[in-house]
Amino acid sequence: MEITKITAQKKRKDRFNIFVDGEYAFPVSEAVLIKLGLFKGLELTPERREEIEKENNAYMAYTVAVDYLSYGLRSEKEVRDKLWDSEISPAYIEPTIQRLRNQKYLDDRIYGESYTRTAANINRKGPGVIAQELKRKGLDEETINLSLEQYPEETQFENAVFLAEKTLRKQSRRSSRESGQKVRLFLQQKGFDRDLINRVFEDLDTEKSEEDEMDALRSEGDKIWRRHARKAEGRALHQKVKASLFQKGFPGELINAYVEEKITNDE
Repeated sequence: MEITKITAQKKRKDRFNIFVDGEYAFPVSEAVLIKLGLFKGLELTPERREEIEKENNAYMAYTVAVDYLSYGLRSEKEVRDKLWDSEISPAYIEPTIQRLRNQKYLDDRIYGESYTRTAANINRKGPGVIAQELKRKGLDEETINLSLEQYPEETQFENAVFLAEKTLRKQSRRSSRESGQKVRLFLQQKGFDRDLINRVFEDLDTEKSEEDEMDALRSEGDKIWRRHARKAEGRALHQKVKASLFQKGFPGELINAYVEEKITNDE
């Protein structure tokens, strides 16, 4: 076998097509072409051709990974998945991962710490959510725990207070009790633990003034009234409205005052 022609690819100038005995045989990268000293007229033994293919596959796996890493830090699992998705032969994936580790391009500890700082300082996520996300990124439990050391408890508390106050401001149409429940649930979903949430609620004022509570009740009550009025009237309607408002966390005396107010206005 002899290399009879070498041509540059039209779309990728750093890759070349190798022709053997007058027919297209395989592509190679410019780096492999130079490293292995390929040229027109070179005799190829089966062993030499196998060496070229191995060298080229290894180079392709490495360049795909490095290009992926050029956009930001990645976990080992993310790079491994990228290589699989790019149809890199499995035989070249782990050697590529090891090479990147040796070159300090891949380090799950550094990745985890950076991810934690970003999620905490920019996205204000709780440690529980961050831990789940790092697990999905392929980090082991020990690395996750070390990464979360970048998120001190006082920063967690400050973030939770910020989110709680922001969420509470959106609850103007809910009862004080339901507003508090919504805030607590939101903080849990953001990944903050129960003890820290309890600390937040020690200072968080979720109680509305009686006037604000009544305004919220009227807003919610009018919607409930219209909904139940389609199928009920009189005492049955009043009982359904009262039950619904009670479930929403409004106090009984305000509910009774609202219903009496509605009855008077409708007369």
